[in-house]
Amino acid sequence: MLEVGMTDSSDKEQTPDLKAMLKKLSAGASYRRMLAAREQGKPICVASAAVPVEVLYAMDVYPVFPESLAAIAAGIRKADEFFEAARERGFSNSVCSYTRCGLGIAWTQKSAFGPIPEPDLFITDVSVCCLHVTWWAYLEDHFKKPTFYMDMPATDDPWDPEYVNYYEEQIRAMVDFIEEHTSCRLQMEKLKEAVSNSDLAGLYWKKILELRRRKPSPVSFRSLAGEILPLVTALGDRDCADFYWALYESYKQQAAQGHSPAQGGERFRLIWNGIPIWHHLQVITYFEEKGANFVWEPYTALSWGNKTRSGRLDPEQPFRTLAEKYTNVLTNMPLERRFSYFDQAIKDYQVDGLVMFSNRSCRPQSIGQDEVVEMVRDVHGLPVLIFEGDQADAEGFSMQEAKTRIDGFLEVLEGRKRG
Repeated sequence: MLEVGMTDSSDKEQTPDLKAMLKKLSAGASYRRMLAAREQGKPICVASAAVPVEVLYAMDVYPVFPESLAAIAAGIRKADEFFEAARERGFSNSVCSYTRCGLGIAWTQKSAFGPIPEPDLFITDVSVCCLHVTWWAYLEDHFKKPTFYMDMPATDDPWDPEYVNYYEEQIRAMVDFIEEHTSCRLQMEKLKEAVSNSDLAGLYWKKILELRRRKPSPVSFRSLAGEILPLVTALGDRDCADFYWALYESYKQQAAQGHSPAQGGERFRLIWNGIPIWHHLQVITYFEEKGANFVWEPYTALSWGNKTRSGRLDPEQPFRTLAEKYTNVLTNMPLERRFSYFDQAIKDYQVDGLVMFSNRSCRPQSIGQDEVVEMVRDVHGLPVLIFEGDQADAEGFSMQEAKTRIDGFLEVLEGRKRG
């Protein structure tokens, strides 16, 4: 495996078996690991996706992420029961589907895979998602368990030293909170190891994304949407680093063979903006069946991985490097900076068109989309298809209507190809 500062050519270890790693880190495996953690007496922490999970793994606290549980439930069509539990408590469909489904999971105390143990503590951020504070307040009220709200004021300059200093202190305060309410104690060597594992996972994730610059790109966005799960749930675990190492080697081999998920050859290269439509991932498959391949998404490229200036994490300064990583929040950035990422990706990945998912649940993801679309059209003149719907709630979504709109969009792209 790569170590910090090493290159591919110096890697002499045997690549882990991808199938074996998938069995360890699949959604079902994560559920079984949670049950095993409870059997081992480890504290269970319900954490939001923006919490520094590396610290939890270093302290032997097992994290459970409601957003991931909601996405998984939606993806395997087992979310209705949880939506109904929220509806019975007066939550309308205008509330974020992750929140409704996540609270339904908490109130019924089971996930799509079965019963879940009662949590011991709760930790969330206060800026990545506008609903996290309210969401975790409901959890705190229901379970009557210790809850920590990590204060991360929104900023359009994540590299401001004072801002990073402040969040570094918040991470240290999170450690104090865990030590106060559990028997777990932080050992710096374990934290450094967790940060090193996280760094390697993020590095290989970046390498996978860079393979998509090739023509054809070997990577399917539908596959990637599932393969991103350990970046949310298992950062800090050695298995997570090994999984992305094995996944990168697999995609690298496919790239060398000229493989593409686009049937009949990669005719169109696209950008997807927004969270995947978990309940209808076949939307992505339909694009691929028509010869179109998604090669870049802000969700995969900018929301996860090593979000530091260098693109690496420094295990020797674990608190500082985690603060730099977690303060870099895409949805806090001004529109001009968001557009700059699209502008560069369109050039680097030789993009033919954009698909924008206007998500009625995740307002931070959707706010500013219209302005970015206009900027893209003005600068690059690319066709844009806009979907409306919800990331986890399938109510009102029509696959047939989606296919009709996709067909029309691809006809426009075909016309541009012909000149």
